[in-house]
Amino acid sequence: MKLRGSAMQTCLLTKRGQSLVEIALVLPLLLILFLGIAEVGFFLFSHVQVANAARAGARYGTLCKMNANCDGGAEYADFTEVVESAVLNEASALNMNGGNTTVNVQPDPLVVAAGSAITVTVTYTHTSPFVSHFVPMFPAELPVRHRVVMHLSN
Repeated sequence: MKLRGSAMQTCLLTKRGQSLVEIALVLPLLLILFLGIAEVGFFLFSHVQVANAARAGARYGTLCKMNANCDGGAEYADFTEVVESAVLNEASALNMNGGNTTVNVQPDPLVVAAGSAITVTVTYTHTSPFVSHFVPMFPAELPVRHRVVMHLSN
């Protein structure tokens, strides 16, 4: 069947309109998909940063007995503050603060003998920058927790 003149123009305009409708239907889904991929990347970055921060805090805590500012007579609160400071310094890219991060140090290192284990647990609340604004069933905040156990140095 040959189309001539106005019939051919009508057919082309109909196909263009169909393409616009298809793009309008598919584009929001693709946008949410790509933002979801970026969101997973941010979450994995947060997980790695929290793991590294917990490891750095535990390492600093185990070596603290050899450090001059922790040796002899240091209070438990001071030791916890020193470990928390090491954790926050390590994960500076996450903008950790007291509102979105908790650092727990167990047991009290002042009564633990050399060679015993110290546990540092870091919990960070990851805030979703993208997807939770578009997809209401996706949580706006996700907890990221990492626990590290190391032995105290002699």
